[in-house]
Amino acid sequence: MNWIAKIIHGKADEFAHARLVKFGIGEHVGPRAELRITSSRITFKVDMDLEKAILKTYLATGPEGSHKVKGSIITYDDRREEFAALNMPLEFKKKKKKGGTFTFQAKINEQAARDDIAALLDLADPETFYLLDLSPKPAKKPWKLKTKARPQKPVADEEEAKAPNFCTGALDNTDEVKDYLFDELIPDVKDKITEDVKSISVVNLLHIEDIEIPDDPNMSFKEKRKQAKKRGKLVRTIDIDGEEHSFEYEFFV
Repeated sequence: MNWIAKIIHGKADEFAHARLVKFGIGEHVGPRAELRITSSRITFKVDMDLEKAILKTYLATGPEGSHKVKGSIITYDDRREEFAALNMPLEFKKKKKKGGTFTFQAKINEQAARDDIAALLDLADPETFYLLDLSPKPAKKPWKLKTKARPQKPVADEEEAKAPNFCTGALDNTDEVKDYLFDELIPDVKDKITEDVKSISVVNLLHIEDIEIPDDPNMSFKEKRKQAKKRGKLVRTIDIDGEEHSFEYEFFV
């Protein structure tokens, strides 16, 4: 379950907390999603912070056998031992970013079993990012997934922003795929999706109303910012073939 779905279900956790660190008091555009549905495929476009939901859907419902996986994994913690224990061990290189922050990055360009790729996602934590492209080998339409090579900046103005394009591609239109995908992206309107629905778009707005900062003189400003809890509302607008549905969910995380 992705972090937006966890807020919807009242189960916000450290994954939701990590995604909210970058937001201050006020209204912010959260990750958006667009789905187009035909008789044979579901095409998708999502912003960053929803890519794990798409990757998990692909790897849970995609064709069995080998897949081409290309891209990189970036983590802020040293998790080399954990990844080294997998069937497709990765070589992480320690890199220093501006401001003195270190990251660990591993490049991937392999053909591997779907289950071995899925095992990479099983090690996901709030500060591990998967910038991956996937496709079956041999090719099997319509399956494909492409993620941008660099993290996306937050959307500043939803009305002026381009369509979501951080993670794009297509999945087969089957009951299994729809069940998994809709649980991840649109659990609050899943019961409203009929067989003849052609398009679905989702806009998430995050209203941060209060921030509780740890009162610990031994904490650095950076650590206080990271540990601070946010109180607010998730406001969702979901368009199903031109019909809008709105929802609000409170959170404190």
